[in-house]
Amino acid sequence: MTLAFHHIRHADGRAYYDGRPLTLADAHLMLNDDILRRAVRPGAYLRLERAELILESASPAC
Repeated sequence: MTLAFHHIRHADGRAYYDGRPLTLADAHLMLNDDILRRAVRPGAYLRLERAELILESASPAC
């Protein structure tokens, strides 16, 4: 059975994605695309919290 995620939120609670169900692999591809488009900082990652995906933003470079 493959898990599917309808919602992905930022760690601060804002919505990152709300739409058709995504597999974890699809969610990672979407995140990589957003990093390439500079919509998300490089170093951001997805983590699983209970049954929900959370987008953790990368810290700004020092």
